Amino acid sequence: MLVTDLIHSCSNEMVAQAALKCIGGRFAERVRVAAQEKGMSVGRFVSIIVRDFARRADDGVREALRERITGDDQPLLKGLRAVLEPALEEGALFADEGLGRPFAVNMSCAGAHQYQ
Repeated sequence: MLVTDLIHSCSNEMVAQAALKCIGGRFAERVRVAAQEKGMSVGRFVSIIVRDFARRADDGVREALRERITGDDQPLLKGLRAVLEPALEEGALFADEGLGRPFAVNMSCAGAHQYQ
């Protein structure tokens, strides 16, 4: 349920932006810079990555993420960070539903396996 809640809430640009602000620090700054490089708002950037994760992540990846965040004081924020980290570390294309075309975020699908 936690992963589903994360996906549903952070698929919304405003909620995604507020959640990232709650995370704060260097991590939030890295996400802000990445979003700026793509010419979009932080909320839109984060929500696109979350929606792409929802489309790509199989049951095993979702379960591994659920196990990683269960019991944390702020499981949704920890989960959001875990979903975003691979996008900042590696390199792949994400589909932006609004534009109807992929954009590079520097992430590969291999990054999703970090949850396991």
